[in-house]
Amino acid sequence: MAHWSERYIGRAYVAGEFDCAHLVVLVQREQFRRQINLPVHATSIRARDAQINALSGDYARRRRGDESAQEGDAVLMRRAGRRRVSGHHIGLYVWAGSQAHVLHCQAGLGTCLHTLADLPHRGLEMTGIYQWL
Repeated sequence: MAHWSERYIGRAYVAGEFDCAHLVVLVQREQFRRQINLPVHATSIRARDAQINALSGDYARRRRGDESAQEGDAVLMRRAGRRRVSGHHIGLYVWAGSQAHVLHCQAGLGTCLHTLADLPHRGLEMTGIYQWL
């Protein structure tokens, strides 16, 4: 049986029209019946991080290490090695094939599904998993 995430894989990244935040909003609405209205993101990485730090509590709550992630939870990521930033890329937690994955949309790749363990090989690292409020 196909996993729900498969219907989104391959959707193109289009700057200003369909990016990681647009994917999250779309999937939350279509798959989880949640209306998430993320703010228009700032243009620089530092400004995005500051915006996420300031607003994340309005949208989601960070899961503690002992809490189980749920499908559709927000996954914040950052470029690997960027220690000063909290995370400026967002995706969705997916449990498929007995493994944890993240569904995300990235320039040059479009919408793709990667295991959490594979993120460092893709130049990304997870900074946290968040439960939607």
